Amino acid sequence: MTEPTTNIDHGKRDFLKKMIGLASAGVVASWFPTTRVNASFFQPSERPPNFPHVELYRQRYENWSGELFVEKVWTCSPKTIVEVLLAINWAYNNNYKVRAKGMSHNWSPIMLDPASDNTRILLIDMVSHINRIKISTSGRIVTAEAGALMQDLLQAMEDRDLGFIATPAPGDLTIGGVLAIDGHGTGIPALNEKRQLGQTYGSISNLVTSVTAVVFDAQTRTYIPKVFFRDHEDISALLVHLGRAFILSVQLQSAKNQYLRCESIMNIHYKELFAQHPQNGRTFSSFLDKAGRAEAIWFPFTDYPWLKVWSVADTKPLSSKIVRHPFNYWFSDNIPKPITDLIHDIIIAGQGYLTPSFGQLQAKISYLGLQGSLLSGTSTVLTGGLLSSQSKDLWGASKNLLLYVKPTTLRVTANGYAVLTSRQNVQKVIHDFCENYQQRVNEYRTLNRYPMNGPVEIRVTGLDHASDSIVPNAKTAALSAIKPCPNHPEWDCAVWFDILTLPDTPYAAEFYAETEQWMHQRYRGDSLIRPEWSKGWGYTHVKAWANDWYLNQEIPYVHALDQPLSLTIAEVGKVLHRLDPNRLFSSPLIDRLL
Repeated sequence: MTEPTTNIDHGKRDFLKKMIGLASAGVVASWFPTTRVNASFFQPSERPPNFPHVELYRQRYENWSGELFVEKVWTCSPKTIVEVLLAINWAYNNNYKVRAKGMSHNWSPIMLDPASDNTRILLIDMVSHINRIKISTSGRIVTAEAGALMQDLLQAMEDRDLGFIATPAPGDLTIGGVLAIDGHGTGIPALNEKRQLGQTYGSISNLVTSVTAVVFDAQTRTYIPKVFFRDHEDISALLVHLGRAFILSVQLQSAKNQYLRCESIMNIHYKELFAQHPQNGRTFSSFLDKAGRAEAIWFPFTDYPWLKVWSVADTKPLSSKIVRHPFNYWFSDNIPKPITDLIHDIIIAGQGYLTPSFGQLQAKISYLGLQGSLLSGTSTVLTGGLLSSQSKDLWGASKNLLLYVKPTTLRVTANGYAVLTSRQNVQKVIHDFCENYQQRVNEYRTLNRYPMNGPVEIRVTGLDHASDSIVPNAKTAALSAIKPCPNHPEWDCAVWFDILTLPDTPYAAEFYAETEQWMHQRYRGDSLIRPEWSKGWGYTHVKAWANDWYLNQEIPYVHALDQPLSLTIAEVGKVLHRLDPNRLFSSPLIDRLL
């Protein structure tokens, strides 16, 4: 006698069948909004008056997760720095605000707030033309215009045998956008590893040797370019500026490129990987000791996280596969928008019970993809008609191992925090977070609520020590989430936590708010927590970036604790206001913060 089936069982089977079917189709669709309407199609009365001879159009603005969007924003695409300055000064003279537009790969509304009046906003597209890259003859200094993409920057550096220790995983970020929010990768020194000249284990902002910013000149009543070197007092406010400044170009220090091996491991139970004590088996901390560079991706309702471990390897290990290009995890990189839409419909549209199945499916796809095939029953799932080779053990130049997120990966929303602590305390910091997360997920599940349907991501970096700079008397990035605390020299690294979920998932904001509150209570004394600017933070039970206490008290506190006055948020606000007294480069959220 067969067991009766339920609607839930049918729902799970249909869901898994559709997911695997769509995954095998291999359809790749970019999420970037491309529809634009040139200004010439509008009536003269509708067009901004007397706009200079710079390409102008209206275009939909949309951020990475698709949660923040504004229709028909005036956008211009200057071909030269001169045209950028023409557009900025036009905006100043015509009572418009200005935002530098990169790839919009962010979550927080530091650039545009859909709830605000955006009719007098001018976006300046920096990607199309303001993207030149130049490397000095010595190779020590890389100059990049703000619209240069990270993947192009890293390729130009690789061609000269140069590289960074760590970078953000997406290649489609502009260097200007990365510096605005102290973009980072993952990595601290392995035991007995020495930092080389030109390297930093902190954020990309800590590699800056100078920036060229647009500032207001009171004498001419115009906005002009000005160079700030790393030893200039004002550069502390510009190294991480959250969009409150307009950067034209940047100079970065570089170092000899490294060849890396990246091993993916999915056979360590989370209770071992995230154990309380560093010596309890194959812990996250043990991999930091061996390699220094690690990332854990823990899918919901699964027991075995996807652990990536990068180690410096000058020659290819026998078991490794050589890779000469980035983005080598096709099973996670090439998720078409129809899959995202299907997940949205199934998981969010009243069928939350499918969330555990979805989490397990994500883990299964990752595991099988790393082995070299995706299996459904006994049949092999192909992508684009081609069987992928294994990607669990890769070796190559640093760029090809550090860039692994494409625009076509799953579009999710995320919270984000950096916890400063000592290396000896990293394992305890991670353990406590994971214990709280798991307990909270289970409590919600007993109520038939599934707010988290994406993975937890954990990375560890060094701090933004100004002493890493090749410039004498270099200044510290005042708004960096990982600026050091002078009174706590034992805090020598930062653990970055992100929890991902699909936009509009029921109870997600409530879950995020409770987690944020717990984290800020737990990480005191032996650690310090600061928000990751580009992600979600400041939660109420309704939405992010809306908690008045968090914005008005907690953020100023965590950025002022044990800091000199020059590195406080209040002082940064004064400096940026002096450089832009007309608040041309501000936004509602930045006005609240600064």
